[in-house]
Amino acid sequence: MKFLKKLDKGVDTAVKYFTSTLMILLTIIVNAMVFSRYVLRVNLGGIEELPVFFMCICIWMGAIRVMRDDKMVKIEIIFSLVKNERAQAAINMVASLLSCAVLAFFCTRAYLFVYRTWRDGIITPSLGWPAWLVYVFSLIGSVGMTVYAFVNTIKYAWKVVGK
Repeated sequence: MKFLKKLDKGVDTAVKYFTSTLMILLTIIVNAMVFSRYVLRVNLGGIEELPVFFMCICIWMGAIRVMRDDKMVKIEIIFSLVKNERAQAAINMVASLLSCAVLAFFCTRAYLFVYRTWRDGIITPSLGWPAWLVYVFSLIGSVGMTVYAFVNTIKYAWKVVGK
C-alpha cells in the first residue's frame, strides 16, 4: 500500500510540474508571437502550433489531477434530494463506475488513434513533428483518468459498505 501511495504522489507531482512547465512555455511563446507579429512585423513560422499542442496536453494532464481529486463536474441537485450519506455514496459509486467504463472504452479508441498515426507516419502541418507525439497525451490522460475513476469507485464502494 505504501508503494501505491508513493506512486500516486509521484504521478501527481510529475503531472503538476510538467503542466506548470508547459504553461510557462506557452506564455513565453504566445508573448513572443504577439511581439514578433505586431511589433517586429515578422511571422515566426510554424511555431503557432505549439501553443495549441501545449494547451491540449495541459488539458489531458490536468484531467488526471481532477479525476484524482474527484473534482469532476457533478450534478449536485441530486444530493440536495438524497440526504442519506450511504445513498449519496452509492450514487457516486455508480456514476464513477460508469465514468470508468466510458473512459476505458475511450482508452481503446485513443490507443488505436495513436497507433494508426504512428503507423501511417502522419506529421504535424507546420513543424513536421510526428503527430503521435502530441496525440499520445490523449492516451496517457485517458488511462490516468480511468485508473483514478476506478480508485474513486472503490472508495465510494467502501463508503456504501460502511468501512
